[in-house]
Amino acid sequence: MSENLSDFFNLIAEANNQKKKLKEEEDKFISELIGSNNIVENILRELTGNEYEEHQELVDNIIEEVEEEVKGINDVVRNIISPELQQDTKKYIKEGLLNIPSNEKNLDPLTPLNQNFVTLDQLQQHYKLFINRIQQQLSTLGGGGETRLRYLDDVVGVATNSSFYDDKFLQWNSTTNEAEFVTINSGNISGISTGYYGNFFDTTTQTVIGINTYQPVRLNTTDLSNQVSIANSSHIIVANSGVYNIQFSLQIDKTQGSGAHIFIWLSKNGINIPNSATELAVQGTSSEIVAAWNFVVASNANDYYELMWSATDLHIRLKAVGASAVVPAIPSVIVSVVSV
Repeated sequence: MSENLSDFFNLIAEANNQKKKLKEEEDKFISELIGSNNIVENILRELTGNEYEEHQELVDNIIEEVEEEVKGINDVVRNIISPELQQDTKKYIKEGLLNIPSNEKNLDPLTPLNQNFVTLDQLQQHYKLFINRIQQQLSTLGGGGETRLRYLDDVVGVATNSSFYDDKFLQWNSTTNEAEFVTINSGNISGISTGYYGNFFDTTTQTVIGINTYQPVRLNTTDLSNQVSIANSSHIIVANSGVYNIQFSLQIDKTQGSGAHIFIWLSKNGINIPNSATELAVQGTSSEIVAAWNFVVASNANDYYELMWSATDLHIRLKAVGASAVVPAIPSVIVSVVSV
């Protein structure tokens, strides 16, 4: 009998998405339970001895009850063991799944399998315990539990304030061991291009304020931007954490005299970034050169950057030229910032 039950439970597990097969196995189990094995009739014969025929009505009632209970078991499978049914089960039995040998007498009230019953009450109690054991075993087949992501224990916040999380992305946080909803504008979604950018320039000529004296490169015009902005004439501010590519070009000119040198580097939050400086030689009057390269930086939200410069000659400048004929205007500085 225990082997038949084991086979039946295996078939139920396979039949979660195969309703037709489930029905066939249900019929097979009913047939085995009340037909070929004659379990109920055998128990009643043990109870009533040779007077089985006198209790035919009782036999029929018990068989009908078995059929209804087995169909109820099948309903349990289809409903994946509802919480209400699990609670009802606990009213009848408070023990684990059967793990005691069935071929010898022990503390398990269902063993041994060939035991006799003195009274009908004993038979009924034995039968109820048997049915509840089946229900508990069915509950271990899986497939139950929460079906809505928002109510899972390791998903942060959305269950109580769902509208706050509209248009956000679910991301795992290994520090808290929880999944959290973040917006794409937060800059902390790994592997997703955030689309932060800014393009800026300056339309004025910038001169040296003193020999070998550092000064920021000014920017006075925003061409286009998203979460990257200019403040205080020289601060390039990133609103969100992430990695950014800062690319620039400076139109450098010398108004008179012999050759001199200009130094260019990057500052973050008012502090010079180590190993970021470059030196260029400017040969003499009307010998324009362009300084153009880039920095890739890791930023926290609201960090700001500045291009810094100094020169060895007062006649070095960052030159701006207005539009003429077919040539558009030449800004003294062009800076592009893009998240990567």
